Amino acid sequence: MVLGVCGGLLGSFFNYMNVEINVLRRVYLNKPWKKVLETACITAITALMLFYAPLITATDCEHVDNIKHADVDSEFIQYTCKDENEYNPLATLLLNPEGNTIKALMNKEAIFAYNPLLVHFLIWFIMTVFTYGTAVPAGLFLPGILIGCSLGRMLTLFISTNIETTVQPATYSIIGAASVLAGYSRMSFSLAVIMLETTENVNLFLPMLFSLFISFAVGRLFNRSIYISALGAKNVPFLIETVPYFNSHLRAKEIMSESLAYLPVKPSLGQIADLMRDTTHNSFPVLTEERKLRGLVTRQTLLILVKELHRIDN
Repeated sequence: MVLGVCGGLLGSFFNYMNVEINVLRRVYLNKPWKKVLETACITAITALMLFYAPLITATDCEHVDNIKHADVDSEFIQYTCKDENEYNPLATLLLNPEGNTIKALMNKEAIFAYNPLLVHFLIWFIMTVFTYGTAVPAGLFLPGILIGCSLGRMLTLFISTNIETTVQPATYSIIGAASVLAGYSRMSFSLAVIMLETTENVNLFLPMLFSLFISFAVGRLFNRSIYISALGAKNVPFLIETVPYFNSHLRAKEIMSESLAYLPVKPSLGQIADLMRDTTHNSFPVLTEERKLRGLVTRQTLLILVKELHRIDN
């Protein structure tokens, strides 16, 4: 329940901040070179943060003697630790590939204190907020898993310190990842199935589903999903499942026009030209002589047909 509530709050805050940042992008980044410059700046800042942030916890080194893994060097990074049998927790979380980072967070023998977990969580959350919406292909699934795993690992540390010593970090990391993903994507059963197939752990399905619905409900109290917000930002027409409150009292006759702009089944080129010149509609109904609807034709389709006829005539 705690992870579900935190995931919903983080997801709604992520959606709000990302929408506001994208509004500023549309206003100020109105030229291609500005978008390229923004991407280059964010890339440089991200690289500097990932490399120099472990210096914050440079003295917090942990031993790898008790970690049973075939290839320790690929997951637990020494960084500035003097002893070869020690690793820097924050460097391990930031400088590894994402897959190795997730494995390290789920490893119950790996030791991570609050400081590296919190710094890792903040860096990934803040940089994901600013990165999503730039002029590069960027996904949200893997960042959501990393943010949720950090959140779940912090809860694991709290429980093992104050309540119960025998806890599995992988359990809370998976549930935390699912909660954060549901917090901004507002996916429910499909996300639960994806996480179930990814982890191959049937025992976690019900706890994960419970946290998903809590995260979904908490996030829905504040705003809609990040994908619906992105559609609105790009002015893509999208019908939601319910009628907006400010439109619920309107009748169809109040928003329709009495003068109908339409085309017959076999229109002339002059009729098409007059209709497209005199109106700004994106589509037109096609009516028979008995004024019965036969279908719709879009403005783009008519433009293509007119250009093709002009090409054939020439």
